[in-house]
Amino acid sequence: MSNAERPYRTSPAGARRAGFRILPGATALLFLLFAGAAAGGVDAQPAQTAQIAQIETDAGKDGTLSRHQGWEVRYGIAAAPASPSALAALVGKAESFAVEVVKHKDEATGEARLYGTGEAHGLFDVPMEAALAIVLDFPNLKAISPRVKEVKVLESAGDHLFVYEDIGINFMGISIGYKLDIEVYADQLSNGALGMRARLVKSHDSKLYASDSSWYFQRVEAGGKTYTYMRTWSSSGLRNPGLGVAGVMKLFTAGELKDQIAAVAKLAAKR
Repeated sequence: MSNAERPYRTSPAGARRAGFRILPGATALLFLLFAGAAAGGVDAQPAQTAQIAQIETDAGKDGTLSRHQGWEVRYGIAAAPASPSALAALVGKAESFAVEVVKHKDEATGEARLYGTGEAHGLFDVPMEAALAIVLDFPNLKAISPRVKEVKVLESAGDHLFVYEDIGINFMGISIGYKLDIEVYADQLSNGALGMRARLVKSHDSKLYASDSSWYFQRVEAGGKTYTYMRTWSSSGLRNPGLGVAGVMKLFTAGELKDQIAAVAKLAAKR
């Protein structure tokens, strides 16, 4: 049984509403530097290198659910807070982990590629449903992802959306920018937790070849009090990355992911 499906000192977050729906104008909230898309759609993603495939394998060793409905995710409580005392150390703060950048060459095309992945998690005294609503709130996306230039909801039907995003950053003369179409789902998991998963279906500028991301929210107890455990994960692959892009990824990943967790917690506390 995976961590995502196994209760870990869980407690209910209150009566659940029938027919759960995400808010109109919702988003996958992908981490800027890892937002990516398959240029020809998700089915066109190339085979991963052994090193990249091992990253997903390693993620599942602690019981984390790394696949849900065929999509790569990180659902569950990460290995680090595997005890009540470790969980308590996360109260009111976010920590990043599992940040990696892999350079490789695509055997089919011969092009240079860059794969990046990272996670962050924390424990906050906020409603679980409010936290999910924040990460799915397109109109206010810039409040938690300031690199977003433009967002458009292309389609919205219940817990399933398609979204256009224009994202960019400039740092010391190095420019990274993408225009993407994103597919998003919100999930109710069997242990009472909530999840959000996203994948990119189109890269308008063909700069990226793949990307996935997820958010996970679960009610847990630490120090005799109930909190919402938050976990965000993001990964993507770049085609023919420019000079210095790998360094920018490594420099910004941990901080950006932690900032997103903190921003979600701050906004959720106001709801």
